[in-house]
Amino acid sequence: MKKIVMCLLLACAATACKEDILEQYPKGSLSSGDLSNKTAAEALVVASYALLDGVYNGPIETIFNPASNWSYSDVRSDDAYKGGGGTGDLGELNSLELGIIAPDNSLIERKWRALYFAVARCNKALKSLNSVPDAGFPEKATRIAEVRVLRAHYYFELKRHFYTFPYLDESVVEGQEGKVANTLTSEQLWQKITDDLTAAALVLPPTQTDLGRVNKFVAYAYLAKVNLYQRKWAETITAADQVINSGQYRLQANLEALYSDPNVEHGGENIFAVETTVTDGSTTSGLLNWGDLLTSPPGPAYGGGDHFHRPSQNLVNAFKVDANGLPLLDTFNNSDLSPSATTVPVDPRLDHAIGRPGITWKDFRGEVYGNNWIREGATYGPYSKKKNIIYVNSPLRAAQGFPWALGALNFPLIKYSDLLLWKAEALIESGGNLEDARALINQIRTRAANTPPVLTLNGAAPAATYRIGTYPTAGWTQAYARKALRMERRLELCMEGHRFYDLVRYGDAAATLTTYAQQETPKRPFLSAFRFTANKNEYLPIPQNEIDRSGGVLTQNQFYR
Repeated sequence: MKKIVMCLLLACAATACKEDILEQYPKGSLSSGDLSNKTAAEALVVASYALLDGVYNGPIETIFNPASNWSYSDVRSDDAYKGGGGTGDLGELNSLELGIIAPDNSLIERKWRALYFAVARCNKALKSLNSVPDAGFPEKATRIAEVRVLRAHYYFELKRHFYTFPYLDESVVEGQEGKVANTLTSEQLWQKITDDLTAAALVLPPTQTDLGRVNKFVAYAYLAKVNLYQRKWAETITAADQVINSGQYRLQANLEALYSDPNVEHGGENIFAVETTVTDGSTTSGLLNWGDLLTSPPGPAYGGGDHFHRPSQNLVNAFKVDANGLPLLDTFNNSDLSPSATTVPVDPRLDHAIGRPGITWKDFRGEVYGNNWIREGATYGPYSKKKNIIYVNSPLRAAQGFPWALGALNFPLIKYSDLLLWKAEALIESGGNLEDARALINQIRTRAANTPPVLTLNGAAPAATYRIGTYPTAGWTQAYARKALRMERRLELCMEGHRFYDLVRYGDAAATLTTYAQQETPKRPFLSAFRFTANKNEYLPIPQNEIDRSGGVLTQNQFYR
């Protein structure tokens, strides 16, 4: 089923990494003289995929450096609290949550290093590919294009986290990487990322034999994302249409399955994902999403859990609806939805995404989610992340205990629903066809209305009062459409590592998060220490250790000087 990921462990072993990532490439059992052959080149390509999960120095490092970005995005936004065993549990993350962001934070350094290990693998793969003769290697151009998409992804992550960074490609002489400064402008860095994706899209085939390999439409989807971040609306629409018109992607009909069942993850909604696998469902683990290990609840379903990444009351409130099943765009946070409320009408996506007291948990029939599932409830409230956690009874779980809720459930990096909302946003912001934007948003809301609802434990009835409607044409102005689009992104994509970056893109991070902290602090007193400094906290600082190692080649980004 997942052919490419079965090769990742072998490929990773062939490219073991060295300490000073800006000083030289990772070294391993393959010497430079070994790389000019197809076998070595193919192994290095697969190794470039391997770091999509962020595992650059063993699973423990990745637990604190999740590919899902929950700790770098959701916890820094109004969607989630840090969670865990109290504010002192993983204090570096508590600092990020409160806006206390410093260049010596170890989580920031882990993010930087993981991404540069990945870039180094991509560049080593490209050097190898370029050195292999074309004869006898018909896949060569495709493999080069795959690696360019992967490199663009890793650099995109550096761009939205750190703003500036040294751009290293395969032309840099080995051993000279640490002499490359971060002097390119923001526009130049975006162009480098765009160039990789554009070139790859022209070469990649529409489909690949191996599941997990990027294809032409992954490149176009990423082009849409990169253009969206630059507010290039026409280019966003053009790239998104390449994917939409391909006919290869669609909305998954069952949201619970989309978030829980590895058997549907190649069904058309996940355009690009971190691929995972287990060997046979026993205690022997395969390639897992270690970055989300900490996020499962400690109740009986999974035999334990650390309960980080906890949904905020503000996010829960956002799922309340009016009589027509539409969001309360301006007033959703005027009152709190009671944790166990089942008669107040809510968007049905609430109970697919968030664990609430008294509500059934996926396919677990031992009991409903309750107080014994909740860690540090007095600090972080009663809710749990429910989305993108494997079914309790899935044969593709890694084990029935530790590592808790991990298994062969891919983590989506780009979903079709996300792409539809990018196009809708571009139409709205450009003053384009507002009716087309409304249709795209309603397509997603219709899917939510038609998906099987969460049921009571005995399966006899819906677990709560669910109501969702579509937006009418009347009153659909640009200003209203903008509000609706931004709320739809929050409801549809919550707890998937998008929210903070969206707020930064909108230019709303400072205002939204300051108001959020003021309103949330009476319920969560630890947020009284929250501060957001505009034109600073939108990005992370370059790690001080990396600046020190560079001997003055690297300079701090403009926000933290």
